[in-house]
Amino acid sequence: MTTLYLFGAFAIGLVAGLPILWTMGFATIVALTLGDLSMPTAWLAQQAIRGADSLYLAAIPLFLFSGELMNRGGLTHRLVSLAEFVFGRFTGGLSLVNVATAFVYGGISGSATADTSAVAKLMIPAMESRGYPRSFAAALTAASGTLGIIVPPSVVFILYGVLTNTSIGGLFVAGIIPGILVAGLFMLTAYIVSKKRGYVGTAPQQSMAQFLRDLAFGLPALAMPVFILGAILSGFATATEAAALSVVYALIVGMFVYRELTLKDIWPAVVDTVAGTGAVMMIVALATPFAWILTIEQVPTMAAHAVTALGAGPTGTVMLVLIILLFVGTWLDLSPAMIILAPILTPILLTAGLGPYQAGVLATVALGIGLYTPPVGTNIFVVCNVGRVPIGAVSRELVPFWAASAAVILLLAFVPSLTEWLPSLLGN
Repeated sequence: MTTLYLFGAFAIGLVAGLPILWTMGFATIVALTLGDLSMPTAWLAQQAIRGADSLYLAAIPLFLFSGELMNRGGLTHRLVSLAEFVFGRFTGGLSLVNVATAFVYGGISGSATADTSAVAKLMIPAMESRGYPRSFAAALTAASGTLGIIVPPSVVFILYGVLTNTSIGGLFVAGIIPGILVAGLFMLTAYIVSKKRGYVGTAPQQSMAQFLRDLAFGLPALAMPVFILGAILSGFATATEAAALSVVYALIVGMFVYRELTLKDIWPAVVDTVAGTGAVMMIVALATPFAWILTIEQVPTMAAHAVTALGAGPTGTVMLVLIILLFVGTWLDLSPAMIILAPILTPILLTAGLGPYQAGVLATVALGIGLYTPPVGTNIFVVCNVGRVPIGAVSRELVPFWAASAAVILLLAFVPSLTEWLPSLLGN
């Protein structure tokens, strides 16, 4: 009965339009009050504090802060300049620049929302000035912004690692090839659309000498993901310690190399980081007692037995899990969806023969599609706000990118080497 009360109250909260944070809290209180757990309501507060009290989760605000510092230190426009020199001359050149910028920025910010917002502010006006419809520019930015959850360091990988006791460093490494794959397919999709519509490239606006100067100047920023991964994989630092080092690195680069980051810029970066961290950590806190009840009521075990009883075999099981992930990701934001589903579905994927990193990356990418899928897609709201474009127009332009994402998911599900080979090679 406790499980029935929990899911019933959760469904009522969603239908009533409550934010997912308060929906989980409401469902937990109902289950505690009406169920047979015999737990005092003070237990909810204790569990919430315990859920947020994790050394590994401290990496989240640190990576977000280093990304904010890099962005305010002049990173984004330099990335755009470098990418435009390389890709700008091709058909649909600025659309390729958009994806390339998101790919590199994703390796610094660790957040899809931060990635999308930073790139949108530069690329949507730039693409519109070159003849691209704002709706297409916004849709491409919303889709490519999800590279922030795949390319290391990823806030979502940190969350998944904590939830499932999977190596965070291993997840970071496992995300490299899928990140390149997603970026490549998005570029191919953008190229095909541009070719069909006649979006032409432009001649480079800078000389080779200027490009080399910009490249040399941009190398400190481009090297930050390598610095982070190297520190973790070498055993020099844990993920949290590497996140702290990334903040120091970003401060040094922004203030003494780029010389665009000032003391006045630090406080706004702190404010934005606190806001972003608060949104994630409040969800983690209230999701902890919710997930605890699921575990005590043996929901993960029952779900695994139910899937096994279907007799669908490994392939059918993986496809069923993917359908669940895609459906839930469309209606729930990424963090709460991951917190609720990862402990339930990960054992099922492992039983079906997937490797631990393959399961983590697959779950992240599948849920991440919800970031640019109505009605809840966070990235869609970001680009619509920046580009002042209706959601309907952006959604129509997203159709080819949904198809590209579906192809990526199938590849990740049935080609284990895409996610397991590199961590194995590097000793994870």
